[in-house]
Amino acid sequence: MTMNPNELIKGVDHAAAQDDRWLFIASLVLLGLFGVWVVRYFVKQHERLLDNHKQSRECYQESLRGVVAEQSATNGKLVACLELNTKVLGECRDELRCSRRKRSNR
Repeated sequence: MTMNPNELIKGVDHAAAQDDRWLFIASLVLLGLFGVWVVRYFVKQHERLLDNHKQSRECYQESLRGVVAEQSATNGKLVACLELNTKVLGECRDELRCSRRKRSNR
């Protein structure tokens, strides 16, 4: 589909000899085609951006689930430690009371 320069010049001369309304219609068609191309380009970019955002959100949610699970495990250990400390402090308190009673009874 190669055009030699003579055919191209003849085509341009023929287009120049036409009425301006055909030129206007042709420019409208070209502008419309360009507009459609621009809209499709930006729609594709938007779809890529949405896919990227979805992947990022899924990755973030997965890491957040891991953090929450780790915090829950640590919280369980902390509760067990606090219960043990409360028990030991109760025993210390009881020992102190007993030792004070022994001292006061002497």
